[in-house]
Amino acid sequence: MTEQQGIAWHTPDEFNGAPLLGVFETGSPEWHGARSEGIGGSEIGTIMGLNPWESAFALWAKRTGQIPNPPVDNWSVRFGKAFEDPILEMWQAEHPEYTVYKTGTYRHPVHSFIHANPDAIAQHKDGSWIVIEVKTARSGWRETPPAYVAQVQHYMNVLNLPRSVIVAVAGWTWEERWVDADQWQTETQILAATRFWEHLVQVVKPVWDGSKATYEAERHLHPSIEDDEKQLGELGVELLDAQERFDEAERDLLAIKAQVLDAMGNAKHGMVGDRRVAARQARGSGTPWLVVKRDQ
Repeated sequence: MTEQQGIAWHTPDEFNGAPLLGVFETGSPEWHGARSEGIGGSEIGTIMGLNPWESAFALWAKRTGQIPNPPVDNWSVRFGKAFEDPILEMWQAEHPEYTVYKTGTYRHPVHSFIHANPDAIAQHKDGSWIVIEVKTARSGWRETPPAYVAQVQHYMNVLNLPRSVIVAVAGWTWEERWVDADQWQTETQILAATRFWEHLVQVVKPVWDGSKATYEAERHLHPSIEDDEKQLGELGVELLDAQERFDEAERDLLAIKAQVLDAMGNAKHGMVGDRRVAARQARGSGTPWLVVKRDQ
């Protein structure tokens, strides 16, 4: 064990049967090399269809080098990195019964392509271990994001640990969400990771899933336009039918929105019981529009 930035390191050659792949600096060539040889916890939520920002298809296209995968270096990412250690130190102070450690990258003892590089692990004074995952978010959480639950399930699976905690500063609210290992979810994630890994190795496209991320990935896969024609057959008929259904649904939605605006009058919020389901918004002195509040 060594000391670095106030957090100790614990990197045994084997952790509960999981071999150590190495201790890599985030963003280093060695770190990218290890990531390219397996599936990590930050990817499992996407593979399971739980990531609202990216799809398994888009991830596959990036991992196989078919579309660009530029490094993310926005303020949210910088903020998260900068506050990871302070949040761990705060959690340690709140839980003196635990000792927090940074650790390395481990691989599953059976499924060698399943890797784990958790933010931290911690040992209780009784000798037991847990996984710690640190998150930051602009908005508060009504529930624990499912992709984060999948992520810690992934880590617990590799390290053979029964419990984990997601520690977050979300909307300036301190969150501690404890997650117990779930055998059914673990087996489901192993199956999904195995299928995805096979798609990567064989360079075979995953199924299309109807997400915007998949549509955008397909756009990037075919950036040029040639003066040519392709017969679409039944697929073209399905396209026309889907567009008609979409247009009809859009007309129905606009009709209901108009009725809701009429019912709301000048009110800002539309309610069903104590739940806000609609809001009128405007830019400056512009005409208000209606927003459906599905997550309120």
